[in-house]
Amino acid sequence: MKKSIVLIITSCGCIFCSPQMKLNKSKEIDILINTPWKIEENNRINYIIENKSNKTYVIDRDGFEGVSYWLFNNEKLNQIDRWRGYYARYNDDDCANDLIIIKPKQKIDTTLNLNDLDKGIYDLSKSGKYIWNVKSNHSKKNTMPSTCKSYINSLEKKGYIILEDSIVAKIPFVR
Repeated sequence: MKKSIVLIITSCGCIFCSPQMKLNKSKEIDILINTPWKIEENNRINYIIENKSNKTYVIDRDGFEGVSYWLFNNEKLNQIDRWRGYYARYNDDDCANDLIIIKPKQKIDTTLNLNDLDKGIYDLSKSGKYIWNVKSNHSKKNTMPSTCKSYINSLEKKGYIILEDSIVAKIPFVR
C-alpha cells in the first residue's frame, strides 16, 4: 500500500513537469528550454540558465553568433523579410542592463538571442511542428562591443568569467 501511494504521488508530480532540453555544451552552465515550446503571438522564448559551478559568469543576451534556420514539416523555411536596424549600447548602464550575471549555484529564467547574426523574419503562422536548428558560439569576442569594454574589464577584475560556450541544438516548437 505504501509503495502504491508513493508511486501515485511521484506520477502526479511528473505529469505537471515539462521536459527540458539542454542546449549548450558547458559542464558548469546549463542553458535549458522547456520543450516543445509553444509559439504564440508576441511570445518571447524563455530560457533557464543554471550555474552549477562556484564561479560567477557573465552572459551577453546577444553574444551568441553562428548559423540557424527553421524547419516546418522537415522542410527549410525561407525568410519572408529581414529585421532592419540594430541595437546599440552607449554606456556602462546599457551594458549592465543587458549582460546577465549569474552567481554560483544560481538559476534564472530569462530571454536570450541564440544567434544574433540571424536577422530573418519567418512565417511561423501555420499549425504544426517546427524545429529551430541552431549552431552558435558565445565568447568574449562576441560580448565585447567597444562600448562595453571597460564595463566587462571591471567585471573580470572582480573575478567574473565571460562564458565561453557553444550551442548545437534542434529545438522543437509547436503552433
